[in-house]
Amino acid sequence: MKKLIIPLCVFVALIGGIYGIKHFVRVDTGKVGVVYSMSGGVQDKVLEQGYHFVSPFEHVKEFTVGNEQLIMSKDSRDGSKDDESFKVATSDNASLAISFQMSYRFKPETVTDTYKKFKGMDGEDIVDQRVKAVLKSKISEVTTNYSMMDIYSGDRSKINEEITKYLNDKFGTEYGIEVMDASIIDVHPSKSLQKSIDARVQAQQQTQQAQAEQEKIKVENATKLLEAQNAAEIEKTKAEAEASANRTVAASITDGLIRMKEAEAREKHGWITVQGADTVVTNGDSN
Repeated sequence: MKKLIIPLCVFVALIGGIYGIKHFVRVDTGKVGVVYSMSGGVQDKVLEQGYHFVSPFEHVKEFTVGNEQLIMSKDSRDGSKDDESFKVATSDNASLAISFQMSYRFKPETVTDTYKKFKGMDGEDIVDQRVKAVLKSKISEVTTNYSMMDIYSGDRSKINEEITKYLNDKFGTEYGIEVMDASIIDVHPSKSLQKSIDARVQAQQQTQQAQAEQEKIKVENATKLLEAQNAAEIEKTKAEAEASANRTVAASITDGLIRMKEAEAREKHGWITVQGADTVVTNGDSN
């Protein structure tokens, strides 16, 4: 009998150990786990990151509540498994392929409601099957306000800000997702669109060059006018200075000065009469 009890105890312990290990679940870093069962439904309390023991009748679905990256690009080196780029509409009726990335997380306070809403889908399933499916239409609702050239070579940061805000509002309501950043990271025009873009870029460059030439001519003409005005001002100043000097000299020649000069001249040369500031008339004898 004892021989049977010992193996039985070992067997029970082994089964218990396997059972215990099998019903420990690990919630990854940056995620929470929603617990549900057929009998009890969805629990309101979620499991935080780490190891947890759950009933054999309970299941756990994980949702990202940390910063998660969704990348849909043309080149697998950018993060996509395949070519996941997609086309968006523009205000000038172009259909432009883009590569896109989004930083997001599920709102911790609403993950149980999100789980119930999507009937047992976890966070990864919701993003892969629901979010990706509507990205093209959602982003196009923003890009239709911008031309092909705006998206290709314009202020893309402004466009990305609008996309981020729009997706955060929409996905927050529809999927319980908070969007921290959503960006068009690259543009992939078709050959025909690329020709059109190149032609527009060339036209813009020519226009900018013509505007630069016109601005240069304006600056040169303004400089010449300023130089001419300065030269005229200098001549005017010289003339005014010369006139002032002449007036000063004329004012300094008084009757007393004239008589003094006459007296000095008579003493030296004989009879001399000075008439005016600059005229000397000599009368008299040379004795």
